[in-house]
Amino acid sequence: MTREQFVENAKESLRIRPETAKRYAQARNAMLEEVNAAMAAEPGINALIGGNPLGMMCNNHRHHVEFISTVLQFGSFTLLAKILPWVYRTYRAHGFSFDYFPLELAAWKKAVENHITPADAAAEIVAVYDWMLKNHPLLITLSAAVPGEEVPYPELGDKRRMFGAQLLAGDYASCLEIAESVLAEDRGQERLYMGLIQPVMYEIGRLWEEDKISAAEEHLATSVVGRILAALYAKFAPAGANRGKAVVTSAPNEYHELGARVLADLLEADGWDVLFLGANTPAEELLGLLAKTEPRFVAISLTMPFGLDKVEDIISRIKADPKLGGVRVMVGGAAFNIDPELWRRIGADAWAENPRAAIEQATAW
Repeated sequence: MTREQFVENAKESLRIRPETAKRYAQARNAMLEEVNAAMAAEPGINALIGGNPLGMMCNNHRHHVEFISTVLQFGSFTLLAKILPWVYRTYRAHGFSFDYFPLELAAWKKAVENHITPADAAAEIVAVYDWMLKNHPLLITLSAAVPGEEVPYPELGDKRRMFGAQLLAGDYASCLEIAESVLAEDRGQERLYMGLIQPVMYEIGRLWEEDKISAAEEHLATSVVGRILAALYAKFAPAGANRGKAVVTSAPNEYHELGARVLADLLEADGWDVLFLGANTPAEELLGLLAKTEPRFVAISLTMPFGLDKVEDIISRIKADPKLGGVRVMVGGAAFNIDPELWRRIGADAWAENPRAAIEQATAW
C-alpha cells in the first residue's frame, strides 16, 4: 500500500462522533497517567525505548494524547495517517524499537476502555487504535520512505549546502555573506527566503528527526537565521504600493515563528503595512490588537497541530465580533499543509501553502 492509499484507507475506515471526541479529551489526563505507569512497568522497557530516560517516553505519551485528541476533535484522519510514519521514523532514529509501538498502542486501548464511557464511545476510539495496530507492519515500511519535496531555485544548490553547513557551525559571518550574495540577485528577497532559507531549515529539521543533529544545533541554526534576517531588513527594497494593513502572527503556544516572519517580510515587500507579532501570541492580546488596528486581514501560522483548537477559537471570536467584521483570516504552516481541508473546518477564510500563495491570496482580497 502506498502512502496515498494509506491516507485514503484512514479516511474511509475511521469515523468519530463529536461527543466521543469530547469524552477522549476529558479523560486524557487519567489515561496518560495509566499509560505511563503501564509502560514504565513493562519488562525490558529500557531496551524498547533505546536507553532513553523514562521521562522522554512519558513526554512522548503526552504528545500522543494531545495529538490523538486533536485528530478526533477535528475528524482529521488524514492528519493521523500522514503523521504516523513520521512518528515511527523519528522515534526509531532516536533509539526506540519498533516493538515499542504495539505495546504502547495496546496500553492506550486499555486506558480508553477503563476511562471512557459509555461503552459505544469507547468502542469508537478503540477502533482507531485497532486500525493503528493492524497497520503497524505497514507503518514500519512507510517510515523508511521520506517524501521528496520540489525545491525552488535549483541553481542555488551549492549555496544551500554551504549555508546549511555554516548554520550548524554557528558561523554567522559566513552565513550572512551567503545570504547577501543571494539577496543581490534578481528577485533577491524571494530567492533568499524561498530558495535558500526555507529549504535549508527544512533539511535541518529532517536532520534532527534522523537524530543526526541535536535539538541545540537546530535551535542554533534558527537563531542565526533570525539574526541574518534582522541584519538584512534595511536592505530590502521598499514597496511602491500601499495595499493596506495586515497582521501576521504565530498561534498561541506555537513557538515556531520563522515561517510567519518570512511571510511578514514578503508581504511588506509587496506593499502591505505589516504588524508582525512573533511566536506564542495570546488570543486576548491578538483580538485586542485587531480591534485597535482594524487590518484588512490577519495571517495565523501553526506548525504543531495541537494548537488547532486555539486557532479555531480565535477565528470564531473574530467572526462573532461586529467590530472585526471586515477582518479576513488566512491560516498557514505545517499543520494545515498536512491536511488541506482543516482550514475550512475551523472557519478560516483562506489557507496558503507557502508565502507566495499567501501573497497571491492577499492580492486577490
